[in-house]
Amino acid sequence: MNILIIENSPTLSQLLQKALESYRYNTTLDDENFQSKSLISKKIFDFVILNTNMGKELTVEILDYIKKTDKDTKVLGVCNKGSWVEKVDFLNHGGDDVLTYPFPVQELLARIQSLIRRPKSYVDENLYLGDYVLDTKNRVVTKDEKDINLRKKEYSLFEYLARNKNRAISRCELLDHVWDYREYVGSNTIDVHIKRLRDKLEDKNLINTIHGVGYKIKAKKPKAS
Repeated sequence: MNILIIENSPTLSQLLQKALESYRYNTTLDDENFQSKSLISKKIFDFVILNTNMGKELTVEILDYIKKTDKDTKVLGVCNKGSWVEKVDFLNHGGDDVLTYPFPVQELLARIQSLIRRPKSYVDENLYLGDYVLDTKNRVVTKDEKDINLRKKEYSLFEYLARNKNRAISRCELLDHVWDYREYVGSNTIDVHIKRLRDKLEDKNLINTIHGVGYKIKAKKPKAS
């Protein structure tokens, strides 16, 4: 098995390499410069170990490239610091598992084998909501094969509601999952975005207001053509 190790600490990368090669894994070392990028497209690696502490934007950028180029490549995140929020964020962006330093070699090997055993399967990256189609890969919404021009936050808000259709979502939950905790968010921000979303979707009844709670989308069947 060929394993790519993307780690910005030479000490940790060499420790990982030595441990894995002692169990006859073939390893390649890389760092935050991601010089092995061209090798990903050639599908040389079966597995990638990625340091999640290289900065959120850089980590997500590398992770997104790997998953978009070869969705079957398993990516294990390793970190020596960071909160559970960062780990969840890594998993939500397509990471397959996260392991926190320090850890025994046996646990690392067990995690690798567990991920490799997962069956490869086709996953439809579209969400279907009545006549609306959400292309979650390209973050585009269409209706009757026509694009609906949504801003970044409007799309994120719509996708989160669509993924949780038939469930009332509180404003606090929307703030936690759609807005970055570092952003200043006014008291009426969500209401304003919901109004803009309703206007652009041209369906006032798609997103329901649940008074005292938040909002809910009801599952809808597409209209008969």
